[in-house]
Amino acid sequence: MPDVLAQIPVGLLASMISKTIFAISMEESRFTLNGSLLLLKNNSLGMVATDGHRLAMVENTVDLPGVTTPFRALLPRKAMGEILKLAQDSSPEATIQFSGDENHLFFQLGDRLLLSRKLTGNFPDFERVLPKDHPHSVVLDREELRKSVERVAQFSDERSRAVRMRVQDGELHIHSSLSETGESEESLPVEYDGSPVEIGFNAGYMLDFLRATTEAQVAFHFKDAHSAGELRPSGDGAANYKYRYVVMPMRI
Repeated sequence: MPDVLAQIPVGLLASMISKTIFAISMEESRFTLNGSLLLLKNNSLGMVATDGHRLAMVENTVDLPGVTTPFRALLPRKAMGEILKLAQDSSPEATIQFSGDENHLFFQLGDRLLLSRKLTGNFPDFERVLPKDHPHSVVLDREELRKSVERVAQFSDERSRAVRMRVQDGELHIHSSLSETGESEESLPVEYDGSPVEIGFNAGYMLDFLRATTEAQVAFHFKDAHSAGELRPSGDGAANYKYRYVVMPMRI
């Protein structure tokens, strides 16, 4: 095993994996998207995953003095799953000794060593995908939004899982319909007084984020029907880390 590059609290690494693993591509032909991009700097740890339809990025401020130059590597989904298992059997404060060479990544926790190959190829330029600015945003109760999307999604198409989200004066409408079984609509109160905006999204993608984040409130940032929407945790607890989830819109 090469020299230790960083000592990472296993609870922190597991939390970051849980916030990104669902956005990894399931298409084996897109092998550069079959894992998360791991980013280490001397003062932060980041992880990014995308399947081309959505992107999850999380970054935590953490002291990694051994990282003198930025380090990046593609960590396969399978290795991420193994790290989650290691974390379940350990105290969250336990540290993983992390190192890497040209082809492999090493994670040592106590007397257990996880060796993973690096995925090869170029991960997409995710900075370019992240929206620079959103003219509109609303803050919602995470659990209320999750439950509403779950209920409305029962009437969405099984393949597309499409739901319509319409933001207008003081409320967010969530709507879906199936010609055979009917339609469903719910509305949640929001602080918004801009022009009405309606965007189609995959309900499953929205729910992945709403189940992964732990903050009581989430902010939904948006522009128009043709632009990506973005979900972020909101409130005081979200100040300690950066978590952005970008979802491409659907035509409905």
